[in-house]
Amino acid sequence: MKMEPNPHLGLALRARGKAARCDKIVAAASDLWRAHGIDKVPLSQIAAVAQVAPQTIYNLIGGLDAIGLAVINVALDRAETALASTTATGVELALEAARVSTQLYIDDAALYRQVLVRIPRVLFEGTHLGRDAAEVAIHAVTQAQAEGQVLAGIDPDRLGRVIYSNYLGAIYDWACGDASDAVFLETALVGVLAPMAACATEAGRPELTARLLERLGA
Repeated sequence: MKMEPNPHLGLALRARGKAARCDKIVAAASDLWRAHGIDKVPLSQIAAVAQVAPQTIYNLIGGLDAIGLAVINVALDRAETALASTTATGVELALEAARVSTQLYIDDAALYRQVLVRIPRVLFEGTHLGRDAAEVAIHAVTQAQAEGQVLAGIDPDRLGRVIYSNYLGAIYDWACGDASDAVFLETALVGVLAPMAACATEAGRPELTARLLERLGA
């Protein structure tokens, strides 16, 4: 009996092949940027190391700025993977997310400091990550409400985005060299605790305020 070709199998194989080539390009760019700096590495050099044609990079990902966004997405993927097994919820989840992502960037500062400085300009020009990076903070706020830590009338989306905006400020200061690794971490944690404490229930406010003041050295 003759087996008919499975078109879905072909599509899956092509998708895996595309993903593998993208991973190879992002890895090549990351290694080259660590060694030489993002502004000193042309697309042709990335293509040579990744063993693909420059046009292939444009077709699969885009130019240098798009590769930078892909590098950041790899970091976000790693943070999500690290958080997948956490048992933390509510405020503790938001704090854990800040710690995990902060440490991830610190551990590869040679790459991420330069990429993160470049990315805001790219984002302001209308290019996006293709994902909602504030999602974890929003989810944490929703849990905090369910656990009686945050007032029920607070909009989780708005509060979660405030927390994420605080984190963006902390990460940009660090990337620019205006904050040390330790200050980066502390600022990221304060950026979670301050809005959470401001929106806390009567029951949750004393503990959150005390933790905030401790972080601030008060």
